[in-house]
Amino acid sequence: MKIITVNLPVNYINTIKGLVGDEGLYPSRSELIRVAVRDFLIKELKIAKNFPKGNIFTPHNSETQMLSAEEENSFVNVPTDVKVGDTVIRDFKRYRIVDRSEKLINP
Repeated sequence: MKIITVNLPVNYINTIKGLVGDEGLYPSRSELIRVAVRDFLIKELKIAKNFPKGNIFTPHNSETQMLSAEEENSFVNVPTDVKVGDTVIRDFKRYRIVDRSEKLINP
């Protein structure tokens, strides 16, 4: 595991404090946040699987190309699960957003 730093509003931190410890639902803040992030990613993955396939495509050589800020905003990272043996690895796939209306206006 890697350590990350997250800034949260005070009311989030106070709520987290009430959910951890000997009388809480989670043994530590880290465990609570891991569970919350995992559940969020699973939910987002289910939503991503329902994206209409005609509106997105995988970019070619996106890792090696330098993109302008405007071009960079036309991509979205979608969380995915990859099963390797008994282990599930969380990863992201990168897709380019295609606006089909531009093709109709500017053939």
